Amino acid sequence: MSQKKSASPSLDIVYALEYGVWKATALYAALELDVFTIIANDNHTGDAIVSEARCDRRGMRILLDALCSLKLLLKQKGNYFLTPVSESFLIRGKPAYYGEWCLRTQLAFDIRSRVADGIKAGRVAAIDASRPGSGDLWKSDISRALYTWPLEAKQARRMWRTLGITRRRKNSPRILDIACGSGVNSFVLAQADPGARVTAFDFPDVLEVTCQVAEVMGVVEQVDFQSGDVLTSDFGTDCFDIVLLGKILYYFDVDHAARILRRVHSALKRDGLIVISTYIGDNRSCRDERALMAALQLFIFAPESHVYTFSEYRDLLKRAGFKGVVRHTETLITGTK
Repeated sequence: MSQKKSASPSLDIVYALEYGVWKATALYAALELDVFTIIANDNHTGDAIVSEARCDRRGMRILLDALCSLKLLLKQKGNYFLTPVSESFLIRGKPAYYGEWCLRTQLAFDIRSRVADGIKAGRVAAIDASRPGSGDLWKSDISRALYTWPLEAKQARRMWRTLGITRRRKNSPRILDIACGSGVNSFVLAQADPGARVTAFDFPDVLEVTCQVAEVMGVVEQVDFQSGDVLTSDFGTDCFDIVLLGKILYYFDVDHAARILRRVHSALKRDGLIVISTYIGDNRSCRDERALMAALQLFIFAPESHVYTFSEYRDLLKRAGFKGVVRHTETLITGTK
């Protein structure tokens, strides 16, 4: 069926995409030139910033003023100052510095310029974000949680309420959080139940931040930190009441995802719950922008990736031995052992 043509087609969608690229370009240039760090070191005048960055005066002024329009800088009486966002996340060397993640992934224009060639070849030669050597990269991503965890915790509590896991139970649960990242999604259960125990599993570099988040959330004494490779690590047998998998399975092909799920099944106690919180593919209507754009990004940064549909998740879970597979929301699936 052909789509009915509009009487007056517009380029607004294309214009918005073009304009968005220029916003990203401004941020990329500022991070490469370390503008935010320079300003943080008490260089507020245009001349001081130009001198420290060793840049052309006119070019730097244009960039600085553009960053003001994006609310990443504030201009007062000709001087430039950081905003709360840039002060928290864009100063190199600070614990929550997000610039490294931006430069190496989200704004890596040199890699993104090769996407068309990669589509022809079936693969883009870029960072493999699914392998243990990428731990420092993921650390640069999740460090933001040192400031953003209260908002993430609010969202996590909403997720557990959706599943009916909101109150302290007779027997405090043991939770395995695989590829835990910041750990916030499981740490909120520890906050709600002092008897709950969380095993946070991820790369060693990532767990450095996870531990800091556990400390600021007041649950570090309830958390065990286990480092390893999700493809090969042993999660134990009959150990956990809940296993949480966030955005991890879609980094792997069907065979590897199936192997992970079989080990998760073994790790759960009888009637234990697996929770998958992730983007779920929608290949029929193609309306879920987040899932479909995630698939494109993963194509670049995870060679074996696949954004699974619900039916594919259901098949994988059943093959691993799970029963009662349910899709609760656009991003939430559960099953029981």
